[in-house]
Amino acid sequence: MRMNRQAESVHIRWRLETTDSVQDLAWSPDGRWLAVAVVSGSLTVADGATGDLRQNWLGHAGGTLKVAWSRDSRWLASSGQDGCARVWDITSGEERLQLVTGNAWVGDVSFSPYADLLITAAGKELRAWSLDGQPLHHIQPHISTITALAWHPQQPLLASTAYSQVHLWDWGNPAAPGEQILLHSSPLLNACWAPNGQYLACGCQDNSLRCWTWPELTDFQMSGYASKVCALAWDRASHWLATGDREIITLWDFTRGPPTGKVPLNIEGPFATVRELAFQPDGDWLATGDQSGHLLVWALNDQGYRLIWQGTLRGGFQRLAWHPRERLLAVGGEDGTVAVFEFA
Repeated sequence: MRMNRQAESVHIRWRLETTDSVQDLAWSPDGRWLAVAVVSGSLTVADGATGDLRQNWLGHAGGTLKVAWSRDSRWLASSGQDGCARVWDITSGEERLQLVTGNAWVGDVSFSPYADLLITAAGKELRAWSLDGQPLHHIQPHISTITALAWHPQQPLLASTAYSQVHLWDWGNPAAPGEQILLHSSPLLNACWAPNGQYLACGCQDNSLRCWTWPELTDFQMSGYASKVCALAWDRASHWLATGDREIITLWDFTRGPPTGKVPLNIEGPFATVRELAFQPDGDWLATGDQSGHLLVWALNDQGYRLIWQGTLRGGFQRLAWHPRERLLAVGGEDGTVAVFEFA
């Protein structure tokens, strides 16, 4: 692992070696724990400050796909290729729930930030569960496999994407969620709400970016990408939307509303297909990772951007996650390396 120090002093707070390629990373909401899932299925929970192991579970046979924390940082949910979602107790180390979805694999899992509610996405089906394992609602199949789940930042509204549709679910009443459907002409790959709750952005298979305003649900589109838009990230003020498109990161300025008809900023760094983007939750830094193992952090302001740090994993890059409050960036690699970088 190589690091190039530029404007900021950076060091590795801690690192660990897992058994296989990192599939997912997630900090607990209180910042105390980092959960790591690997392709072979095992789950690890490490102390966020020291890297000391708190728990290590076998996880899911066939592979673990996603992990998610409850809002109180007490429970960790995971989904995998054994047809189950599982909920783990961080304190006792026990498996608290095993939720059978009826599908061969569970692609995603998400706790509600607003209630004791767990959502699973398995194939075309969305299900809601109470935290004692009781099924609350089984939603009729989507038009195709569910590709993304995204909670609204200020209300119990969940967006789920499948093929050319966005479903907006109001979970104010878990027994009977309200539904609205938004349509697009091309398959939708991901979904990301702006922190101010005013926009929902989706990357599309047809090399475009589709957005909707909330609550008006007026839609607008930005096109001209060279390939499908596989990565999205908003800054904390909802001024910048960053998108990843092969070797280019595009920055759209939402300061004065939808940027339709405006020329975006393009960052053309040493990228070999951008895999993930993430803005610092409590700052203005944008972290990026590509398939060759390059890691870069950019500082953004009203005048544009500047590169403040870059590093390289010895294997390919897989996932990254900012700490919810501190200047800590967790990174996972294809070779199983997990490293937490600290920015002074």
